[in-house]
Amino acid sequence: MKFYLTLITLFFFGFISSAQQIGDGYAPATISDFSAPLKSGIYNGLNTSTIGMAPDNSNVWQHLFAARHISTTNNYQLQIASSFTVNDRLFFRKIIASDLSSSNSNWVELATRTTNTFSGNQIVNGTIGIGVTSSISPLDLVSNSSAQGIVIRKRTANDYGNILFYDNAGSTGLGGIGIATANRIRIMNGGVGDSFERFTITSAGLIGINSTSPLNTFEVKVPSSTGTSSVDGISIHDGGTYRLGINIGINTAGEYSFLQAIKGGIGQRNIIMNPTGGNVGIGITNPTNKLDVNGTIHSKEVKVDLTGWSDFVFKKDYDLPTLQEVEKHINEKGHLENIPSEEEVLKNGINLGEMNSKLLQKIEELTLYSIQQNKKIEEQAKEIETLKALALRIEKIEKELSQK
Repeated sequence: MKFYLTLITLFFFGFISSAQQIGDGYAPATISDFSAPLKSGIYNGLNTSTIGMAPDNSNVWQHLFAARHISTTNNYQLQIASSFTVNDRLFFRKIIASDLSSSNSNWVELATRTTNTFSGNQIVNGTIGIGVTSSISPLDLVSNSSAQGIVIRKRTANDYGNILFYDNAGSTGLGGIGIATANRIRIMNGGVGDSFERFTITSAGLIGINSTSPLNTFEVKVPSSTGTSSVDGISIHDGGTYRLGINIGINTAGEYSFLQAIKGGIGQRNIIMNPTGGNVGIGITNPTNKLDVNGTIHSKEVKVDLTGWSDFVFKKDYDLPTLQEVEKHINEKGHLENIPSEEEVLKNGINLGEMNSKLLQKIEELTLYSIQQNKKIEEQAKEIETLKALALRIEKIEKELSQK
């Protein structure tokens, strides 16, 4: 029994004797040469002054447990300590440089500096749950407020908070979600940075695809392309074998935009919109008029606005050509006067409103000719009736003379 008591007494004596009093944890005070290796042990700080210390007072110790190598060339140490001036500041850290100055900050640590601060790389092999009693994913977070969740802040005024995605090796950035200049929200793909920004929402609520500074509520910027005559901007289709759908895009030269109705197995049917002249083409790529159609238009009704009409034919001062003049023009030109020839129509087409007006002019002229002919017919009918009456009188006279 005495043997065991002796061992216990020797143990505590050795332990207590290792406790020493030092200065602020670095500067020599009771210990004459602090740069020399210390034994591992428990120490009480003597220096209560904060002058010249680090701003957070982390090197002004109240209590200190130090574990240090015995070698005189190895000054690295492991510490468990508390701040002298602020009791809620706790430190568990390891020095990573041999600098023994009183303001040395080269530590890897877990510490509380008013709020918890973790410096260095923390690796957790498992799951982390915040606000939950059991986590079901690598990071499981439940907020007590509907207005809060995960907050990612800028480190400085010129930094931006981002969530980045890397490959398995952690060496290649594959994309990310975060904040960029002008407080825009962005989604990056294929890399990290402005050149990989694919989706943008500005602080004004404008949305851009491949556009980092959209000017409209929804803006799509088509990537540069070579070797093709057109570039799709938006494509909507069923994804099946026939691929029925619609493409919206621009040509590579930036001359016009287009709307394509597509179907697998046949050519694309384009509606071309020229932004410069406001021209629209269906089935063609170079419309020169407000609407150019390469094909047939079927409609129940077409309304054309005109600046004039052909009723001038019925005015008294209108010089109606004689039928002899009309006949002469036909014999010489092969078509009616003021009506384009077949060659002109095939080359230039016709103006629908103008042609209708000219055709009406000819119809009205024909009406006047018909009226003239009708008047002659009526006059001739009267003359015929007169001649008939005269013939009856002559016949009656001849009959009376033959009976005498």
